[in-house]
Amino acid sequence: MFAYEKEPLLYLLILRGKFYTFPLKMTVIPTPMSSPTPRDFERGSDESPPDDDLQSFLSLLNELKSTGCNLLVVGDAPRELFTQTSSRMLGDDDAVRYRTLAVTDATPESIAERLPDPSESPRPVGETTHVLNHAGALRSVTAAADPTTPVDLAGVKETRIADPQLAGLQAALIEAIEEFANRADSLHPADLRVGIDSLEPLLDHYGEDVVRRCLRIVGSYVRDYDAMAHYILPKPYDSDLVQRFADDMDAIVEIQLDDSADNDRVGKQRWHVPSRDLTIGWASI
Repeated sequence: MFAYEKEPLLYLLILRGKFYTFPLKMTVIPTPMSSPTPRDFERGSDESPPDDDLQSFLSLLNELKSTGCNLLVVGDAPRELFTQTSSRMLGDDDAVRYRTLAVTDATPESIAERLPDPSESPRPVGETTHVLNHAGALRSVTAAADPTTPVDLAGVKETRIADPQLAGLQAALIEAIEEFANRADSLHPADLRVGIDSLEPLLDHYGEDVVRRCLRIVGSYVRDYDAMAHYILPKPYDSDLVQRFADDMDAIVEIQLDDSADNDRVGKQRWHVPSRDLTIGWASI
């Protein structure tokens, strides 16, 4: 937790039972997505980033939230960790967020897991969520009449897309972004959230050049509306494919299982910002 010292020139940061003081110029920046915070790092550990790098990173996150950003989520990790990361990037349950999620190989259960709890959401989930179904077999993932549909998905708007050239998914993403932007009473930076889970079937079917062109076009709309988008690609960070996508992204979020955790299904994340030559050490998801 953070606490502020009443003396005018210092902040007091209580971090995992240890006390640190910082000059007044330091600001504690709220984290808008599934991003590391100071308390996620163990001070003095090998994975703890230098204070200057951490402060630069937190400042960058604040900038990305204000101006819109595109994030690539990668790693050699179980799919449930990608779902968990995606859920956090789509926003907290108790905040009004307008979510567009395009799914290609995600299960209905994993879609439901990343949406807000209806009992905590300030607005009905069906009014603030749009699922774009680009699965190979165009079976509805939200139909209330289907007994296999998770109850949390019933009533959520769904668009099913048959797309021989990927132009259909691209158009549907842009249309969903613009629809929420026009419909929202008051739209603030980062209120719009966009996700694709995952890029792998798109790459297999359309090829890398077509997918990258699609993401560049969609990404420009994301920035125009100060939105936040994440694209899931279950490949190792150091793979050639991930590195070729890096130039088009504001940051790469690498995830993997945390071997040091008591529960072997706990995940950790590491953020890379190629344009700033910045990598932040591992932190919990």
